[in-house]
Amino acid sequence: MLAVSSDLAYVEDAFRWARDRALAWVRTGDGNLPSYWAGYPSRPMFYSRDVCHQAAGAHLLGLDAENFAMFRHFARSATPARKWFPLWAFHFDGRIADLDYHHDEHFVREIPAVFDLTYRALEQYDWTGDRRWIDDPDLAAYYRHSTDEFVTAHDADGDGIPEAAGTADIFLGTATYNEREAPLLRAGDGLAAQYGALRKLGRHAEADKLQAVYKEWWNGDHFARGVTRDGLDFSWGLESHTLVPVFGLSGTGERAERFLDYLERQMESEPPQNIESFSYWPEFLFDHGRDESAWRWTKHLIDSRDDYPEISFTVVEHLVAGLLGLRPDAPNAALTVTSHLPAEVGNLTVDNLPIGAWTLRIRQEGKHSTEVTVHSGPGPLTVTVGTQTHSVAPGSTARVVHPEDRS
Repeated sequence: MLAVSSDLAYVEDAFRWARDRALAWVRTGDGNLPSYWAGYPSRPMFYSRDVCHQAAGAHLLGLDAENFAMFRHFARSATPARKWFPLWAFHFDGRIADLDYHHDEHFVREIPAVFDLTYRALEQYDWTGDRRWIDDPDLAAYYRHSTDEFVTAHDADGDGIPEAAGTADIFLGTATYNEREAPLLRAGDGLAAQYGALRKLGRHAEADKLQAVYKEWWNGDHFARGVTRDGLDFSWGLESHTLVPVFGLSGTGERAERFLDYLERQMESEPPQNIESFSYWPEFLFDHGRDESAWRWTKHLIDSRDDYPEISFTVVEHLVAGLLGLRPDAPNAALTVTSHLPAEVGNLTVDNLPIGAWTLRIRQEGKHSTEVTVHSGPGPLTVTVGTQTHSVAPGSTARVVHPEDRS
């Protein structure tokens, strides 16, 4: 079982709580699909947005069968009659959740979810190396439909970006995950998720065109949250802003850093009302090297001890993949590690870490050194830490002392 130890007892206590709480949400067996609870604790269901964001933590906890079954179930639900939208929620036995579905023209649907499912499913291929994520007919068809037929069916002006009706009615379809937002035709999180899905599929030229469009949404301080019938809307958009760096649409460089500065200011002054919205923040803050801010918001999630399943699953992800800075590439027997330990955490050790068919132990001492032990696996694992790359065979350890610290 995945284990975490640290010189900071707070980290160990937080991990035990998050791991045990997340595993308690598993609903596999007794007539159910391999599945876990992903949505409000009052609703015994799994929702597409929640599954997408819980999947990395679920993998770390060994719930690969559950991830695969739920993603495939959503993939199968995207039909021509539903204009290629996947359904929003299912009961654990696979039945459609009537609460969110009335008929094929009146059900909850949000554009980011269409692409998020593709992006996160392919991310599971990175974590597991399991060819089913690529070869399964239902998933493979979904990846094509989400980025081709879905776009064509919802792209009235032919610019390659699907539009919502602009009613802000979730049963008629919205452009954003932010259900409290203004009636947008296009939203930053929808565009970002589409960009991320295309990049995961290797369709970089198409993704670059979307990024070029997004660059035109800049006002000198930050990007617009989306487009209304009146044009670009630069108001604070929560998910339509904060999910943009999650999928990489805002890129890197000076403008991207200024945008992150804007996000951090807004996150402080106008935080969301829903706890699950906070759960994305450490992901992009760690990814962009804003480690102290990422840790601050990780602790906010931990200290909430909120029973929303997304919180425990994402806390597992942030404490492991976030703090260690893991970028798995299991299909190519490779892993990149970048320490994101904040000043408060002197060391962190994660054991029984699953990367593809490999099981690892990783220990970080601040940002000074990283030690990777491969317990088992089908062969050597290529591990990159900073500028150093090592081939680590099963039963062996590589220790990297970072260039700025040769002690």
